[in-house]
Amino acid sequence: MSRLIRVSVAILFLLANCSAQKLHPCRFSGTSEVSHTQGIDVRRVAVIEPNEEVQATVFIPDGAEPVAGIVFSHSVIHGSSSDTDLLHFAWTLARAGAASIVLDGTIDWLSPNDESIRPPEFQFCAGQWLMQHVNLDPTRAADAGNRKIGWRDIDVTNCGLELSGKARCWPGGMWLDFGQTGQAESHNTDLMLTLEGQLWMARSAQKYLRLKEVKPEWLTETASGFQK
Repeated sequence: MSRLIRVSVAILFLLANCSAQKLHPCRFSGTSEVSHTQGIDVRRVAVIEPNEEVQATVFIPDGAEPVAGIVFSHSVIHGSSSDTDLLHFAWTLARAGAASIVLDGTIDWLSPNDESIRPPEFQFCAGQWLMQHVNLDPTRAADAGNRKIGWRDIDVTNCGLELSGKARCWPGGMWLDFGQTGQAESHNTDLMLTLEGQLWMARSAQKYLRLKEVKPEWLTETASGFQK
């Protein structure tokens, strides 16, 4: 199976670099506890922008050590013959040791298109929520799904304002790229609509984020308590 996944180099931006550019303030709803299952705390939160509010599910593994962090652009891929539950996929990676925040929404892949790509502030602020509420290892960060290429150079930096007024920068790093029509992304979306492809993607994340081994059965085991 060809490995077309893109991996970008993680860069830790200094606050001085952010201060010269626009810092985007993020707003969130109050967080609600949903469940605690398989050593994973499950929560719900909303990312609030002036023109829209997007709900999200958060998965946080138990433990005191810093964890990897992943921002998912959507919660479902809808294909012509199958669907992929990205909440379950994120839960699988949480069992391997990665915290995730998964924005509600569907990537409609009945006919491949880029219409599901949201304004970039939602993924950006989801990453800010993780940094504010989870003990993250900044050298192990990833984005999953689709995104507007180059948005940080157009509207905002990857630095946001905390409630304290201080800026923090999402470190970036690996991109689990699916859900848009670029060659690599389109190929990976088709893979993600199969269990084999999901396992390959999960083990790619396992490798680059230095997670515990992902067990194949985790992708098919019933996991209650976090479905919307």
